[in-house]
Amino acid sequence: MKDDEKGQAKGAETVLIPATRKDLGACVDILMDSILGEEYFTREIAEPILAEGIGKKEVVVAKAPSGEVLGFYRLAPDGVFLVFAYLHLLAVKTGHRGSGIGSRLLRDAERRILEMPEYPELKKSFLLVGKTNRRAKRFYEREGYTKVSTLDNLFSEGDTEYLMAKELGKNRAPRKRASGRSDSA
Repeated sequence: MKDDEKGQAKGAETVLIPATRKDLGACVDILMDSILGEEYFTREIAEPILAEGIGKKEVVVAKAPSGEVLGFYRLAPDGVFLVFAYLHLLAVKTGHRGSGIGSRLLRDAERRILEMPEYPELKKSFLLVGKTNRRAKRFYEREGYTKVSTLDNLFSEGDTEYLMAKELGKNRAPRKRASGRSDSA
């Protein structure tokens, strides 16, 4: 369903902003009403994971003009090999899936990765997709992610996960020289 079909201006009025503690309940509800909630999470597991991410400023929400949370992501800046960003979660509220919110959230996460000043110079994004989550796998493939590994029995017996990655390009943040000055100075 498109944003404008829900009585909202398409795209422009939905804002992406860092999540606050007030958004925690809505994020947990969205997660639990997704395939991720059905297959991997209980509320008791999801709530502390999202609360920690909100505290670390790793969670971004998509909010309608009314303040309703329509989706979110959690991005761990050094979640893979303590170097590369890991998109831990991305979920969109039922009724808003297929409206472009997930793509906007993903592009925002990728922009944030490119702007991270930390090592490495070449930025990549990693994520996991369950073998049974075919819709998500197609979504990420359309967005330029490729499967780099298959992980059998990752979370439980019989669970197969795909590690997917996307090369984003060079770091956009000014690099620091040994003198402490940035390259753009």
